[in-house]
Amino acid sequence: MNAVGVSQTSAAGRHDRGATGTGVASYRSMLPELESLMAERGVEVVLLHGVRAPDDALFADEFSAFAAAHPGFRYLPCFSRQHPDASDPRFAHAEPAHGYAQNLFGALDPTAGTDIAYLCGNPNMVDACVEALKVHGLPMKDIRREKYVSLK
Repeated sequence: MNAVGVSQTSAAGRHDRGATGTGVASYRSMLPELESLMAERGVEVVLLHGVRAPDDALFADEFSAFAAAHPGFRYLPCFSRQHPDASDPRFAHAEPAHGYAQNLFGALDPTAGTDIAYLCGNPNMVDACVEALKVHGLPMKDIRREKYVSLK
């Protein structure tokens, strides 16, 4: 398991996952493992994906379809600039929000001892999410993070 991987031994009841941009790709590859955790242990999974516009939301159709098929999975794309049209099928089973992913973690009301957070993406988002989660009482031992920087 890597820093943001799926832990089969975790006692967490909910996985709060946050990503920006392409950082969401690792979560896509984990969908089969998350499906098993949800089925076998009743784990809930929330995926916050921060992007600028709908066309930046990689794998949105797949996450939305996964949410439709799995009631324990919530897909929350967060749009900082352009919000999707209500008829956009890529977000049919998503809960789109306007703003930044790090500002929405608090609304999830994370609970120490129950939740575990996984963060992958822009270092500023990761750091801001860590601070938001700590303010809500989540200890560092329950926060996994992986930062990446895009080389342009």
